[in-house]
Amino acid sequence: MNFTESDLPGIGKKFNIELAGSNSISTIIHLNGVREIYHFDDPDDEPDFHLKLTEDEAQLLGTVLLGSFFKPELEQQKELLLNKLSIEWITVDKSSSLSNKSILEMEIRKKTGTTIIAVIRDKDTFINPEPKFVIFPKDTLIITGSREQTKYFHKHFSIDG
Repeated sequence: MNFTESDLPGIGKKFNIELAGSNSISTIIHLNGVREIYHFDDPDDEPDFHLKLTEDEAQLLGTVLLGSFFKPELEQQKELLLNKLSIEWITVDKSSSLSNKSILEMEIRKKTGTTIIAVIRDKDTFINPEPKFVIFPKDTLIITGSREQTKYFHKHFSIDG
C-alpha cells in the first residue's frame, strides 16, 4: 500500500492510495469542501467508479469507515484487551528494593505477573531486557500486565502511584 499527496493549485489537494493488486483510489478535496473519490482498476485507464460527496457526507462516511457505528468482532476483542491491559512507566528511586538488582533476582514476573518490556537509562533504551539485566537508580521501567498485576507491582515494591 502506497499513499501520496499532491497540491492541485486553485482546486485543492489530491490523495492517492495504491491498493492490493493494481487497484487505486484517488480522493480530491476541493477548496469548497466537496470530495470526489475515484477508483481505478488500472492506473493508466479512466476511473471505473466516481463518487461526489459534500463535506458533511464525507465526514459521515469517514465515521462509518472508522468503526464508530459498528466494530467487527476482532476490533471489539482488541478494545476489550486494551481495556484490561496496563502499561506503566516507573522511575526507580535509589532507595527502592529494585535498585542494583537483576530482574531475575527480584523475580518480578513470578511475584507480580508483570513484565518489564523496556528500560530507559539516560539516553539508552533497552527493549525486552534479559533476566540478568540489572536495574539501577533513576532507570525508568516500562512494565505491562493486567491492571491488577501492575497495582500489585506498585504494592509489592512499595512504589508510589
